[in-house]
Amino acid sequence: MKKTLLIALLALSSLTAAAREVKVGVQCTYPPYNFKDPSGTLKGFEVDIARELGKRMKTDVAFVCMAFDGLIPALLSKKIDVIASSLSITETRRKSIDFSVPYRASTARFVGRKGGGVQPFKPDGTPNPAALKGKVVGVQRATTNDSYLAGEFPGVEINRYDSAENLLLDLVAQRIDVALVGPVKVEMDFLSKPEGRNFEFVGPELESRKYFGDGVGVGVRKEDQALLGEVNSALKGMFADGTYKSINQRYWSFSVLPAVWK
Repeated sequence: MKKTLLIALLALSSLTAAAREVKVGVQCTYPPYNFKDPSGTLKGFEVDIARELGKRMKTDVAFVCMAFDGLIPALLSKKIDVIASSLSITETRRKSIDFSVPYRASTARFVGRKGGGVQPFKPDGTPNPAALKGKVVGVQRATTNDSYLAGEFPGVEINRYDSAENLLLDLVAQRIDVALVGPVKVEMDFLSKPEGRNFEFVGPELESRKYFGDGVGVGVRKEDQALLGEVNSALKGMFADGTYKSINQRYWSFSVLPAVWK
């Protein structure tokens, strides 16, 4: 009888483990990081990273699509378990959630029309808000780019967008003059394509730790320290055994891994 009961308990335990699921919050509209192809299949660098995390953590992964500015509220309300959607690790965000070790560098850059003459920075590299007077600057809402623009370019007229795609559409349509964007995405998905042929980066790449933090990480609720430990262990394993590099090379010929892990 005891033996039968033990077997039943082991079987139940195995079934429970197999049924474990982690809900991952993503934008689903931010190629090449997370997006749906024409057939509706979710793809992208962060989707691949999240799926690999699931394999290593021995858990199913369910992706939940939502607007970027809804990700942290959804995490805190337990609608999702983690965020894997280009969320930069900043001190402000650390007040409400915890982060994994960084899995991608976080930088920003202005992009504008070729020959537009816009110079957002002084010769010494400091921000020059006066150069954007009378201009309209576009940025994705609730991002670190948004915080940087509001903090370092006071008084500048800002249009905020729910997605990078809508931001770039308005840049092409000349409804905004310049945009502050993630350079890796924009170089691959805009400047290198026909629709971006009349545009270029304006000014240097921005690496302000105050605004852009230590890189991009997986967001986790503060009370879920066991889950955070699993995520960190899985990420570090991917860095060490070459899996991360293999995923990286599906999208770029250069590494997007923060310098601390290279």
